[in-house]
Amino acid sequence: MQRIDHIVNLLKDYLWGDLDAQRTAEVDHLFLEYPHLKEIIEEMDSEEGLRTALDSYEELYTEAFLKREERILSHVLSRIKYEPALSRPRLIWKRLTIYSSVAAIAIMVLFAIIIWRQNPLEPQAVGQAINAFAPGGNRASLTLSNGQQIELSDAYSGIIVDDQIAYEDGSKLFDDNIDKQTMLTLSTPRGGQYQIILPDGTKVWLNAESKLHYPYRFSTGVRLVELEGEAYFEVAHQKNTPFIVTTSKEKVEVLGTHFNINSYRSDENSTVALLEGKVKVSLEGDVTNVLNPGQQSVVRGGMMEIQSVNVDESVAWKNGEFMFNNETLASVMKKVARWYDIEIDVSPGLKDVEIWGSVSRYDNFNTVLKLIKMTDDRIRFQVEGRRVRVMK
Repeated sequence: MQRIDHIVNLLKDYLWGDLDAQRTAEVDHLFLEYPHLKEIIEEMDSEEGLRTALDSYEELYTEAFLKREERILSHVLSRIKYEPALSRPRLIWKRLTIYSSVAAIAIMVLFAIIIWRQNPLEPQAVGQAINAFAPGGNRASLTLSNGQQIELSDAYSGIIVDDQIAYEDGSKLFDDNIDKQTMLTLSTPRGGQYQIILPDGTKVWLNAESKLHYPYRFSTGVRLVELEGEAYFEVAHQKNTPFIVTTSKEKVEVLGTHFNINSYRSDENSTVALLEGKVKVSLEGDVTNVLNPGQQSVVRGGMMEIQSVNVDESVAWKNGEFMFNNETLASVMKKVARWYDIEIDVSPGLKDVEIWGSVSRYDNFNTVLKLIKMTDDRIRFQVEGRRVRVMK
């Protein structure tokens, strides 16, 4: 993003006519390297030109896209200050009081768009990705401790555990009564997500390739569940009855709060991010930390670290987004692979490349590829069946 940020400032000052000799030479070099750039930039130097440019790229500039980007772009927009003087004759700057956020996004990604025009994704990768790699949806199964298993309907987003186990509209999953001591497991596959309201009223959102083990009825004095994978919890407050989540790497204890746990066995890191209330995170060996809102614990190699965190990023998946803030390509691709139910191999030299941006989890896979290409146009994708190779 640093190079794109620099180019944004160059283009902005070019339109203002506010460049010294050195920066003028930089812009001239850009125009030589990307011949169509000057033409498109100058087309935007009018209200009609701006509208035409945005219409040309409406896939990027839909209303839904702008709403999704509002939070993650806020710090960028705060750096790109548009303060048009009334004496400036250029119509586009006079209109930025209305179109400022749209124009900021348009200019910021303009350089990447030019790259995409001259270096399109491989046709095979684009075609197969769009046609074969659909986003995930409401898919899950429920397994009882006696081995009975039910594939849950994708017509519903979740189930409710009360006097009976049912979908949101009251449709029962079991005709017979269930023993109160029964343990249940809600499981989502790769490309699946599901919600559940536990018998105490706690709400849980389960991400792809995850499992939640819980009792049909909680024991007196404690509410204990076990998690494999990722889930967001809104715990119902019950004084003197702690809610405890155990994973393979930590134990999280609360009374009533909102938090996200990401603890896949195959991942090196396990995180607990707190949105509201307080949680106590413990490891074996009496290692304990209490989190405040806006903090997360990171467990790695049996050690725990406490960090400040943007909680919007931590729960973006629950809200239907992929949101990356300088996250490594290796980490990004693990999340993407789980949701689109594909295998992704990242070249060793690209694993630590940092990705910045946001896309809807319901966009086609090609949109995610474009986000990666925006970071480095030299990145290429090769698709073989349901396996994607990321390389240079």
